[in-house]
Amino acid sequence: MKEYEYSKCVDDLKKYTDYCEKNDYILKEKISQVRTIYRKSDATIARITINDKNGVVTKELDFKEDKLSSQELIIRRESLPLNFDDDSIIFSILEFLNYKKDNTIKRTRYIYENDKVKFEFDEYIEPDKRKVISVEGDKELVDKIWLEISNIN
Repeated sequence: MKEYEYSKCVDDLKKYTDYCEKNDYILKEKISQVRTIYRKSDATIARITINDKNGVVTKELDFKEDKLSSQELIIRRESLPLNFDDDSIIFSILEFLNYKKDNTIKRTRYIYENDKVKFEFDEYIEPDKRKVISVEGDKELVDKIWLEISNIN
């Protein structure tokens, strides 16, 4: 599956949440996350994410192309997440595939959605404090929306 996403660091998320609320986007989730990244030499990453949604904890594994860029637009392949309960099985798979632990982040993620576009607003807690907005979904709509919100910050 391809991800078509714009993202950037911002000073304040409120301006963007206000935009979403004024434009009929619905807050679908507020999630506390701990995400550990695993890397290997083939330009892919594996991610184990522990999600806490109002006290309900889930764990998921997914894979993504390891494309880091200073560009606001990034297009990359990613897998759907695999939910799991047994950590030992997942660690065995990562070891078998030669993934090595890289780093861990902690954040709170707010997800606003409508039919074809998803906003993700992240407040990072560790390893550094920062705020990131991203918009993903239908290419034509995402391009238009990104142009609209580019002047907010």
